[in-house]
Amino acid sequence: MKPFPRVAMLLALCLLGACASTPKQDPMQLRLESSLRALEDDPSLGPLAAADRLRARQAIQVLAQIGGRERAAALALAERRLDIARAAAEAELSERQLAQLERERDQILLQASRRDAELARLESEKLRLQNLARAEEAHMAQEAAASAIALSEQSSAEAEQARRLAKAQAEEASLARQEADLAMSAADSLRLQLQSMTARSDARGQVMTLAGDAFDSGQASLRAEARANLDRVVEFVQQHPGRAVLIEGHTDGQGSANANQVLSQRRAEAVRAALVEDGVDAARLSAVGVGEDRPVADNGSPDGRARNRRVEIIVQGASQ
Repeated sequence: MKPFPRVAMLLALCLLGACASTPKQDPMQLRLESSLRALEDDPSLGPLAAADRLRARQAIQVLAQIGGRERAAALALAERRLDIARAAAEAELSERQLAQLERERDQILLQASRRDAELARLESEKLRLQNLARAEEAHMAQEAAASAIALSEQSSAEAEQARRLAKAQAEEASLARQEADLAMSAADSLRLQLQSMTARSDARGQVMTLAGDAFDSGQASLRAEARANLDRVVEFVQQHPGRAVLIEGHTDGQGSANANQVLSQRRAEAVRAALVEDGVDAARLSAVGVGEDRPVADNGSPDGRARNRRVEIIVQGASQ
């Protein structure tokens, strides 16, 4: 035999020996490693559940070192670890997405609350300007009365007539100023009253009382000053999240029982609607009219009737 064929034969034998010594990789292990790489390369899931991914990789590495009858159990463990790693990553991703949605919802609610507060402030400012305009009109009327008095001195007949006119105008101006002062005083008093309200405890829970001054006489709509200053009531209700809130309307004993029942219901519903507009969950709120059936004072005096005209906001089951 020539030397060249001998060399070729030796090379072939070496290659066959090398191939025989190289272990064949388990396709199940390759599949697990591929699945783990896919999980780690996923842009959404790859950075998550680091501890679970590490345990899955360790289980796959152990699988590569075990043979015989124990290999089936090691394979099952590696598959389970990989499934757990993927599930943990998906759960963590879902939690992060939910947290982001909750942050976005809170931001929307905050913006809505700020918008409502700004609307209330603008309404209060409008009322203040209206009262200032009335006061200015009263001042101008007084100046006109003074001018009329000066002109009345020109002649006796004209003076007498002018004096009477001036007196009437002065009285009218005085009444206008008094009305303006009373309106501003009542608005300021109601505003201070609403801003200083406190809650009390009774068997029903925590109770805050909105006096009847918050409504015009015989009317169910909240006065503008009251509507613009419900912050204390909203804060009181929101201090007890998740608890049911009952809004009870009450009247004094004047008028028919049926009319008082209807009026108390409408007032309770007006307060409920205002709280919903200010961000309180409507599902927590219920409104009921009690009418004149539960007085807290004697209806025989003006003070007692004023105390009986009220709306009670009750956070049920809450305590100090």
